Amino acid sequence: MKKPLNLMKTKMLVMLALSVFVTSCSNDEQDMLEDDLNVTPDLNTTLENSNLASTCSTTMYTYGGGFDVNKNVNTIIDDRSCVYNYAQTTYGTPNTWGFYRLRANTSSDGNQTRIERASKVVTKVKSGNYIEISGTVRIAKAGEFPNETRSLGSMSNRDGTYFIQAKGRDTSGNGSPDPAIALFIAKATKVNGQDYFNIYREEIKKRGGSGNDRRLVYITRVKKNRDFDVKVRTGFSTNSDGSLRHYVNSTINGVFKSFPVPRADQALQAKLRMGAYRCKGGEAAILWRNVNTKFRNN
Repeated sequence: MKKPLNLMKTKMLVMLALSVFVTSCSNDEQDMLEDDLNVTPDLNTTLENSNLASTCSTTMYTYGGGFDVNKNVNTIIDDRSCVYNYAQTTYGTPNTWGFYRLRANTSSDGNQTRIERASKVVTKVKSGNYIEISGTVRIAKAGEFPNETRSLGSMSNRDGTYFIQAKGRDTSGNGSPDPAIALFIAKATKVNGQDYFNIYREEIKKRGGSGNDRRLVYITRVKKNRDFDVKVRTGFSTNSDGSLRHYVNSTINGVFKSFPVPRADQALQAKLRMGAYRCKGGEAAILWRNVNTKFRNN
């Protein structure tokens, strides 16, 4: 019986080896498939024409190249950039994306360059009213500043591009007449030689806050040119003591965060802007699809 037993053991070892080989090949094929689906296309060859004669102007316009896939936020595009207009692209995928592309130092009005869409505005400041934007995002570039040495989590770091922000006028009299409240920024980083983006919420410490009156809160890390879901809601609710609460809630790449905005009693409105805003170095390339909104202003 020794020889048949050894033969059976040999067969079992062969079958086990084949199983490991097949599993390994399947995993390799899956990795190859994911890499194929997430390949970086040539940004200059995948765009649909936006049908605009001039790119360097501070202007509001609508997309002239056919069906606007980001129209659920607003058909009006606020473009304060040069070099590029809003465009649409398949980006080497089965989907059509809204494409927001910026280049550093090319603002048309002396402020930070941007191509954005503004949401509806919550003007009735009371519990239950809100505005929400959701969608799928890819980030190809996010304004990398040459030779930046300061920590990504530092407010003085010049890297990064905002892809959505919460805004709202208030009665404080501080800062901008149309202040940002919480801005969501992507900053490039490398992990084991792979390209990623750290996502932060840049939030105010006080009404009208900018610069040192804001802080960065880390949210998540996403891989370059990989889809991730974004949902941001800003509005008003009631605290347990009955006082008014102004909030910015976000779920990004599956990570939920909530920000209680200071001095809710000073709020006059709540609103959102999405697209691409800020590029202090290099270029930014932000893509949006599956964009939807929810709104209540009763």
